[in-house]
Amino acid sequence: MFQTSAVVEITDENCVGCRRCVNVCPSGALEMDGRLAVLEEPKCVGCFKCVEACGPYEAISIKADPNPRLLTTPEDTYDRPAVDDLCAQARLAPDSVICVCTNTTAAEVAAAIVQGVHEPEDLALATGARSKCGMWCMSPIMRLLDAHGVRIERSPKDQRIYPDGSGTEVGIWTVTDEVAQRYPEYRLKENLEAVENGAILSSPPFPEILRSPR
Repeated sequence: MFQTSAVVEITDENCVGCRRCVNVCPSGALEMDGRLAVLEEPKCVGCFKCVEACGPYEAISIKADPNPRLLTTPEDTYDRPAVDDLCAQARLAPDSVICVCTNTTAAEVAAAIVQGVHEPEDLALATGARSKCGMWCMSPIMRLLDAHGVRIERSPKDQRIYPDGSGTEVGIWTVTDEVAQRYPEYRLKENLEAVENGAILSSPPFPEILRSPR
């Protein structure tokens, strides 16, 4: 969930048509009209990634949002069994916050996906996720989409998703037994079992490394 408070605007005479802003916009608010970037203001979430990308040219500036919007999928619209099932397939607890900037939970993103929102940019508008830093939330979003059978394919120049794939293939559950046995100090097998059954490990992660007595 996210409440917008600012949007951007474009100074046409400064735009050089480089596409930098389009390639980083998390909500699809920016597109190219020939050599000119154009903004669909109702889609702008005020993340300012485009402002940073356009730094050398100063064609994009910030202004107060004239029509603040609440970006959310209301909890009373959730198909709770389907949401819980999708979160489980993605190995995420439904109430876990997967976008720390907007406090958006895995359940809210899963609910939007179950309701048919299948593009990352549309999910930003439906839940508020990725509306600020965008550093950590893309991986769980891609995991939820992947678990729902949605495959996202983009140009390597599109910087809104990971350039080397969805990231869903990387996780503690993909660590082989051979690797886990080679590095017992990381307790990979125990941590994987904890992830699978929802347990919380209470013992130290490095039990054989103890503080020296003073």
